[in-house]
Amino acid sequence: LSDLLRYNLKQDDQLHTIGSEIGNIEKYLYIQKVRFKNRLEYDINIPEKIKSYRIPNMVIQPIVENALIHGITPKRDGGKISIFAEETSKGVVISIMDNGNGFSKEVLEAMQQSENKSGLGFRSTDNRLKRYYGEGFGLEIVKSDYSGSTVNITIPTQSIGR
Repeated sequence: LSDLLRYNLKQDDQLHTIGSEIGNIEKYLYIQKVRFKNRLEYDINIPEKIKSYRIPNMVIQPIVENALIHGITPKRDGGKISIFAEETSKGVVISIMDNGNGFSKEVLEAMQQSENKSGLGFRSTDNRLKRYYGEGFGLEIVKSDYSGSTVNITIPTQSIGR
């Protein structure tokens, strides 16, 4: 818990490795697993090469937290969160999937309206990614229906040591 809190308080504007971000998320999910017991399952599959790539601090964690709060928690039997990454022609795509209830139509519309406070975290995270990497990168809700949601984070492919 102290490691998780310390990492979360580190609000510098530097890029961190995806590996350190995933390490923080693993601690967060471990604590939530203790809380939710058999109502929460999760798996993480990030290739070693991708773990060395850099991403702004605290970009992945809020998406995982959203999946838990809005996707898994409302379901009586709970559910599963999956995090995986791959290199594509567009860059590195980190996917956060849950088998929860999906975003309602109203929430999806609110997230796309800049004057609405709903979805503010999603939009600010997307804007942070666009500032670092350019307009072709950021967040995208690629699926959201009764069978769950998938949010993709796309960043450019990076050489090791950047």
